[in-house]
Amino acid sequence: MNIGYFISSHGFGHASRACAVMGKLSKVDHTKFFIFTTTPDWFFKNSLSFPYEYIETQTDVGLIQATPFTENIDKTIKALENYLPFSEDRNEESLLLISEKKLDLILCDISPFGLWVAEKLGIPSILIENFTWDWIYENYLEQFPKLGGFISRMREFYQLPKMHFTCEPFCVSSRNSIIVSPVCREPRSSKQKIRRQLGLNDKDQLILVTMGGIPIEQIDGNITTISGNIKFLIPIKNMNTNSGKENIIYLSHKHPYFHPDLVNASDLVIGKLGYSTVAEVYSLGKPFLFIGRKNFRESNVLEKFVREKMSSDDTEINQIFSLQTFEKIQNLISQNKSKKQLINGADQISNLIRVKFY
Repeated sequence: MNIGYFISSHGFGHASRACAVMGKLSKVDHTKFFIFTTTPDWFFKNSLSFPYEYIETQTDVGLIQATPFTENIDKTIKALENYLPFSEDRNEESLLLISEKKLDLILCDISPFGLWVAEKLGIPSILIENFTWDWIYENYLEQFPKLGGFISRMREFYQLPKMHFTCEPFCVSSRNSIIVSPVCREPRSSKQKIRRQLGLNDKDQLILVTMGGIPIEQIDGNITTISGNIKFLIPIKNMNTNSGKENIIYLSHKHPYFHPDLVNASDLVIGKLGYSTVAEVYSLGKPFLFIGRKNFRESNVLEKFVREKMSSDDTEINQIFSLQTFEKIQNLISQNKSKKQLINGADQISNLIRVKFY
């Protein structure tokens, strides 16, 4: 079975979810994956333990980010104007390349291009999502009416797949979609092993700070009021080696650790509300101090899920090292009542795909 996987490159959440599904399907003999995305190949090398072919391909526009917390809609519209409409003339080279791979099935998270390609080449397609781009764009339509035409096109693409999975926590469910549990990658190493590699002792409380794959600059702040047993682990931009500074452990953005292993080794996670972060933290029963995105429509849905299902509270990026945040950290760790997720949606998806397509 040759499977093409078309993956949105808006952050790392879509790639994380795709890796979780591929990890389950890879256990079936004679399954080969062809990954189409602009998410960097090093992410998949870090996440997957089996061979695959990586083909750098723009699979959607998504939202152009100004920062990890703000979007640039003007640039997004210009990018959409350059990217759409899809046509056989404009995409002749891509169609030829993809047809040469002799794909039996195309999976899309949440790529409209992959769905269009599947339709043109007569290959069955599957959509995996917790939101679709038309739903996201609707939130900006009043201020940016040019998005109306793109919303209509997106809705047409999302009607094309032969099978449709909607992953909790989802934004909107479709009439024909199959709802599954949160989809997440699973740890590969023990908590103790990772903590030893990070140089931690048994008394240290590890706080992982993550922005869902979008690089962040070095976070500065006054941590003099914070206990010596608190250690912040922060992947940042433009670093090649680990470097400690008092209670902070910095990692390169391209660090070698498997992210679910870091979540598993942590006592608490501070992070931007994003699907893969929420799913992985939830699945491992970790308390979560989240940073919302007020303008991003998905954020409200994720926040509702986090508040209802997890030991959680909110904070701001510039308040991470404040006394108030320290108090929230201690309260969440001491009062954590979260339980590990019993069912991984990736198992549900892979099982149904095997029944229908293998």
